[in-house]
Amino acid sequence: MATTHLYKEILAWLELQGVHTTLRTLERRLKAWGIKCYTTVKCDVGAPAYQSLVARIEFLYHHHRTYSDAQIARIIQNEDGLPTSRSQVQQIRLQRGWLRRHSPTGDGQAQALETTIFIRQLLIEGRIRQYGIRLLTTHLSHKYGHRARGDDVRNALWLLDQNGITSRRPGFRRKRKDKYTVPGPDWLWCLDGHDKLAAYGIEIYGCVDAYSRKIIWWYIGSSSRTAVSVVRQYLATVKAYGKCPNYLRTDEGREIYMMADAHYYLYWMALVKAYEEGIYTDEDLNRCCLRDCFITGKSTANIRIEGLWGQQIRGCTESWMIFFSMLKNTFWFREDCPTDKVVLTFIFIPIIKAEVFDWVETHNANPIRSQSKWRYHTVKGVPNDLHLRPEDGAQIRRRRAPARLGDA
Repeated sequence: MATTHLYKEILAWLELQGVHTTLRTLERRLKAWGIKCYTTVKCDVGAPAYQSLVARIEFLYHHHRTYSDAQIARIIQNEDGLPTSRSQVQQIRLQRGWLRRHSPTGDGQAQALETTIFIRQLLIEGRIRQYGIRLLTTHLSHKYGHRARGDDVRNALWLLDQNGITSRRPGFRRKRKDKYTVPGPDWLWCLDGHDKLAAYGIEIYGCVDAYSRKIIWWYIGSSSRTAVSVVRQYLATVKAYGKCPNYLRTDEGREIYMMADAHYYLYWMALVKAYEEGIYTDEDLNRCCLRDCFITGKSTANIRIEGLWGQQIRGCTESWMIFFSMLKNTFWFREDCPTDKVVLTFIFIPIIKAEVFDWVETHNANPIRSQSKWRYHTVKGVPNDLHLRPEDGAQIRRRRAPARLGDA
C-alpha cells in the first residue's frame, strides 16, 4: 500500500527534525515542488492493511449510515490508526457499489418504491405517526439500514399521511433561551420529570447531556417521581457509563434529595482522590459544598431538558395525550379510580415504552443541523458522536460568551 501522510503528520515530523514551519508554508512549498495533494492513491488490494481498511469502511457505512465519508475517515484514523482520507473512503465505497444517492431512473425508482413500502408498514404499526421527514429518514437508516432519500420520504408521507403533515405544520414559536455554553460532554446533565401523562398513572423521567444533546437515560414507569426511583436511575446510569458529570441541573422537586446526596458523595470522593494526589489543598476541601456540583432552579429555565420534552411530545407522545384525554372525557377512565389506572398502565406502558425508546434511539442518531451565525454557541453533529468524540462537533467561535452554569 502506498505510503500517505497528513499535513499534521508532516509538520510533526519536521518539528522533531528541528524545522519550524507553518501549514501555509508547507502547502506553498509542496505546490512549488510539483507535489499534488488529494491524488488517487494506488493500493495493493491484497495487502492486509488494505483489507482491514475496506472491512472497517464497510462496517461504518452499513451500521452507521448517517456518517459522511469525512467522518468515516476521521474515525478510522483516530480509533484504528489506519492512514486514510475522505477521498480514499469515497473511492473504496464507489468501487464496491456502496452508494449514498441514486439516479432518478432505474435503481432510484426501485428505492423510492421500497421507501414507500417501508413507511406504509411503519404507519400501520403506529410507531412513526408523528415523525417528520428528517427524523423518519434517520429512523429508517439507523434502525432498519434503509438509506432513504429526503424526496422519497416526503412523497411517501404526502401520499400516506396527510393528517400527520397537517398536524406538524409549525405554529407560534416562543423565543429561544439557549444562550449558554458548556465546555464539553459530561460537564452538565439536565434532569427533569414529565407530568403530561401523570394523571393516567404513567410517569416519565429523563436526563440529557447539555453539550451533545444526547439522551443519557429515559425512564417510563408508574413511580418515577419517588426519590428512591430517581436515585436508582442515576446510580444505574453512572455504573453503566463508569463516570458521572461535573454538574447536575434539576428543579427543586422532592424527588431530587437522595440523588443530590449520592452525587455530592461521588464529587467529594473525587476531591479526596485529587487531594491525595496533591492537586487540591486543604482549603479546597474546606470550601467544598453542594453548589459546586449540583444546580437547582425553575423547571422552565432548565432549557435543555424542557426543549427535549417538546420534541418528545411532537415526536411520539402527543397522540397518546389526545387518546387518554378522549378516554377521560367519554368516562372510560376516571382519575379517582385506582382500578382504571392499574388497567391503563398494565396495557399501555409496554406499548408507550417501545415507541418512546425507538424515538430516543433515533434522536441520539439524528444529526443536529448547522445553525446561523447568531447562534454561535451551538455545535452541530450527531449526539452519539458528540458525546464520545466532542472534537467532531463544530468549533465554537472565539468570541463566544463564557459559560454561566448558574443560568442554565
